[in-house]
Amino acid sequence: MTQTIEQIQTNSFDYGNLPPEVVEAAEATAPRIHNRFKSVTRQQIENGFDLIETKARLGKALFRLWLDRYFEGSEYLARNLMKVASLVQRMPQLMEQMLEWTPSALAALSGASDKLAQELLAQSGDRPTAKAVKQRVRQERNPGKPEAKKKAARRKTDGESDRGFSEEEVQEKIAAAIAEREKELERSRIEQEKQIQQHAAEVYQQARDEALLAAQAEIAQAQEMRAQLVASNARLAEQLQAKEGELERVKDLQQENERLCDRVAQLESTLEQSVGESWQGTFNQQAAKVVNEELEQAYEPLVEKLEQMTQRVAQQEEELNRYRELSAAQEEQLVSEEAFALASDFGQLAETLELPGWSGRGYRASDGMLYKNLISAIAHFIRDFQPGGGEY
Repeated sequence: MTQTIEQIQTNSFDYGNLPPEVVEAAEATAPRIHNRFKSVTRQQIENGFDLIETKARLGKALFRLWLDRYFEGSEYLARNLMKVASLVQRMPQLMEQMLEWTPSALAALSGASDKLAQELLAQSGDRPTAKAVKQRVRQERNPGKPEAKKKAARRKTDGESDRGFSEEEVQEKIAAAIAEREKELERSRIEQEKQIQQHAAEVYQQARDEALLAAQAEIAQAQEMRAQLVASNARLAEQLQAKEGELERVKDLQQENERLCDRVAQLESTLEQSVGESWQGTFNQQAAKVVNEELEQAYEPLVEKLEQMTQRVAQQEEELNRYRELSAAQEEQLVSEEAFALASDFGQLAETLELPGWSGRGYRASDGMLYKNLISAIAHFIRDFQPGGGEY
């Protein structure tokens, strides 16, 4: 039950739904009692007043827990101090006489009438022990019963003295009771630690299994999305192949156009030569005009068609390049966003389950590295919790 002031200040006590002023008063009482505990009886009386007030505020059940947390003495000593304080409340004019008594004797005297209390407090010489005071109180309450005298006679016959327990014996019994209480508290603490460790292991195993199942589901979803991207890339490849076929056909048209241009130039050259050599120049000129007109009529549609095909090929090449860039960017963005989203969702779930190292940003391993990729984070998480794996 014993605690230092530092432990009292750092340990939080559950006061339930009590008002804040009650909690503050109880918290302020604990250090005051601690500071007076090793002082004289006057301070012990003040401790008794504080304990009575705190018990009235907290109630009996919560007051006992409060004693276990904050009071350095035993519950037996706390009850004695409260009885002494109640005796002082009854007879404050005799407090100076009470200062020379032991707390256990004054606690026994609190059950006596005011007359008996004044009589005993006024006695000079050695102060009576708690046992002697209890006998006087019983005699006062049951004056017609000689039972106390008979018991005293039997004890004297057996060689026992009627002096009761000395202050040293009382303190030894109190120390033994405190030691036994501390042993019980230690056993209870060890059992609670075992239960906490077992519960933590069960929670960890459950969280690990759920995390693995969730990771498998997310990985399957990511693989399905990747398959969709692969299918989309295949369709784009087919379109690219079709565009390349059209480009080949345009190249063939360009070659045909060049061949026709060469043929036209050859015919024009032949006609010019024939005009200068033949007496039928006029006729030849007319024939050349007819041939040129026919060639122009056949050539112009080819040129126009070639220009249209060239423009269409340029547009298709530009569109194909956009498809390629968009496909690569979409695949990279989708994979990256999905991976980071999975790691963030899983990290938040693990942080809610109070698994060490997890947060919404990912998993920080025992080596200090932050892993944002879900697969890497889970792998290092499992590795840290294996025997000899890490510091967690």
